[in-house]
Amino acid sequence: MSLFENINYLSKYHNYLYIIVSIVCVFCSVSSNVVYAQQEGLNVKITDVGSFMSATGIKNIVGTVENNDDVPIQMLIGLNITNSDNTISHLIAEPYGKIIYPYREAPFKVKLSSNVKPIGTPFVYEEREVNIPYYNVIRLNYTNVPIQNGSVIGSVKNTASFDVRDLTIYASAHDRRGEQLDSVRTHLIPVLRSGERVIFIVSPDPAVRSKISFYSCFGVDFSTTNMKIKLAENKYITSNMTGLATISNIRTDPSTGSILIDLDNQYPVPGPLTLKIPQIFGSPTIFVMMDGSLYRNAINIKHGCTYVDLFIPAGRHQITVSGIG
Repeated sequence: MSLFENINYLSKYHNYLYIIVSIVCVFCSVSSNVVYAQQEGLNVKITDVGSFMSATGIKNIVGTVENNDDVPIQMLIGLNITNSDNTISHLIAEPYGKIIYPYREAPFKVKLSSNVKPIGTPFVYEEREVNIPYYNVIRLNYTNVPIQNGSVIGSVKNTASFDVRDLTIYASAHDRRGEQLDSVRTHLIPVLRSGERVIFIVSPDPAVRSKISFYSCFGVDFSTTNMKIKLAENKYITSNMTGLATISNIRTDPSTGSILIDLDNQYPVPGPLTLKIPQIFGSPTIFVMMDGSLYRNAINIKHGCTYVDLFIPAGRHQITVSGIG
């Protein structure tokens, strides 16, 4: 994902969080704050910048992006360069975590061809606040200390009731003084099935692997769009979610045709929830419950779809939508 989609601006703490669910549920907020700059914003910092020359003569600039804000961000990293004809331009790169959640970090690496030279240090080229929930469904098991060739071997498990797609694990590699020498990530895991556990390995560039003493900043990146939720045998719902909630699971009950969504509104104000159920299910009656209590007067029919309009209080809740199919 190299271009960001347009999003609406989130008024933190003052306005309601907006939650929009496409097909299953969306716990969302209104947000659109785009910053183009050549330095860090107040809440986004680039740290631990370093460089090394690979055995093939390619210069690598590495570092880490810190999100010190209380909303998720997407960003692009810029680096000014001079070309062989002495013209000045800039390179643009993404951090290894395409979404950097509040108070988390993601490493990056910019590779330079032999005919260009860097000018200055990497900077925040573009920054956007985004309303994409944090999916707390991936469990990593690893040690920070590398094996003999500088690599780390660990395991990753999907604890969700739905499959996770396009997964990578990333980390920062440091020398014994704590300086960042490399930014590493695994090969793409196309699909990690519900409940599946696999072994992963992260390895530094051969030019620096003998200097690696420990790793930090482990994280995961995976696709949060078009998630397929299994409702019954050979019957799925494709969901897209936005919002500032933490989603711990999405489960289904085939016997009742229900979806159960476990979420945490971490903000101190209620947030609107809109649930859109496409016409393909053709269910005559849909019941919505929040924390076991029936939520009345929430159903609207328009444009061939059923809309469920709710307000989610702060804290942990379970939303149940029954009668889907």
